[in-house]
Amino acid sequence: MSTKAAWLPFALGLALGITTPPAVADTLAGSATLEPDSYFKGKAGGTFGKDATKILPASKRVAVTGFRVIFVTGNTIKAQVRASYFGGVDRSGASSTMAVTLNGVDAAALQGITDKAYATFLEQLRAAGREVVPVAEFQDFLAGVEVTPQPYVKQVTLGYGKQTGMAYAPTGIPLWFTNWDMPWGDKGPFSQKNIRSQAALSEKLGAITVAPLIVVDFAQMSSSGNRSGFLARSAEVGATLALSVSGFSTSLIRAEKTHSGIVTKGDDASVALTQPFVSNLGFGDIQEVAKQDNAAVKNLFDTLGKGMGLLNAGGAATSRSDNIAVTNDQAYSEAALDALGTATGTFASWFAKYPAP
Repeated sequence: MSTKAAWLPFALGLALGITTPPAVADTLAGSATLEPDSYFKGKAGGTFGKDATKILPASKRVAVTGFRVIFVTGNTIKAQVRASYFGGVDRSGASSTMAVTLNGVDAAALQGITDKAYATFLEQLRAAGREVVPVAEFQDFLAGVEVTPQPYVKQVTLGYGKQTGMAYAPTGIPLWFTNWDMPWGDKGPFSQKNIRSQAALSEKLGAITVAPLIVVDFAQMSSSGNRSGFLARSAEVGATLALSVSGFSTSLIRAEKTHSGIVTKGDDASVALTQPFVSNLGFGDIQEVAKQDNAAVKNLFDTLGKGMGLLNAGGAATSRSDNIAVTNDQAYSEAALDALGTATGTFASWFAKYPAP
C-alpha cells in the first residue's frame, strides 16, 4: 500500500465529520508526504531477523508505554590534526573546539513541548487506523518500572563531539529507560527489568508496545575530523542553528507468549531513525561569548624560528570558541513541535502503510 493510499481512511473520516484537532490534522497532512521506510529501519531478533514492518500488521492495538524526549542543551565539537615529524620537519597538530549552549528556554517550555508532542503522537496513531490502548489499562506496568528521577541530565560523546541533554516524559507518565536506550539512558546491560516488563505487558494487552526515545537537537555541528599531519595543516569546526529530531528509537514488541519477560512467541524488534527530521522554522541566532587561541604567540615564534631555519617553531595552532544559541520559549517551541510532529507523524504513518486486518 502506498503512503498516499494509507491516509485515505483519514481523509474519509474528515469527510464524515470524524475529525482530529486542526493542529494534529495539519501535522498529519505534512508528515503524510514522507516515506516512513526512508526514515525508520528495524529488525526483530538481531541483524538477520525479521524486518520490523512485518510486525506492524500483527495487532490493531498499540500501547505507548513510554515517551522520552531528550532536549539537547549543549553541543561541543572538536577537530584536530595529528602531529607528525618527518624529514626533519615538525608538523605539530592543530586543534579547534567550538561549544554552543542553548539559551532562553526554560523547563516549563520543555515540559509543555513534551506534553503536546505526546498528545499529537497518540492522535496520529489513531488517525493511522490503530486503537491506542488507554494509559488506565497499564497503570500496573507504570507503577512497576524502575523510574528515573527528573530532572535528568546527561552528557554523551558522539563522534567528534559531546552533547548535553535533558530528558522529559509527559506529565503523569514516569520517565524510565531500558538497557537498550544507551547512550542517553541510565540502565546498564544487566538492568533488564523494564524491557522484560514491557514484553509481559504486550502479552497481557494483546497489543504492540512502543516507547519512543526522541532526541531534539538545536544545532548542526561540523568538524574536519581527526586528520594526519601529512595530509592537513588546519582543523576546522562550525555550527548552524537548525531545530531537528536527530534521534528516534524504540522497541517494537508484539508478544503472544513470554517466559520471565522474554518473548517466546511473537516478535521483539528494535527500530531506529536513519536520517534526521529538520524544521525549516528559524528560532534564534548564535552569539560568540568567548574566544581563545594562540595565534599571536604562535606567529611570533614561527617568525623567529624561520630566521633560524626552524619550521613551525610556534608549535600547534589551538583555538576554542564558546557560543550561545539565543532564542525564547515561543520560537523554540514552535520549531521543536514542527520537527517532533513530522517525526512522530512519519512513524505513525508506518502503521498506516502496513495496516492491521
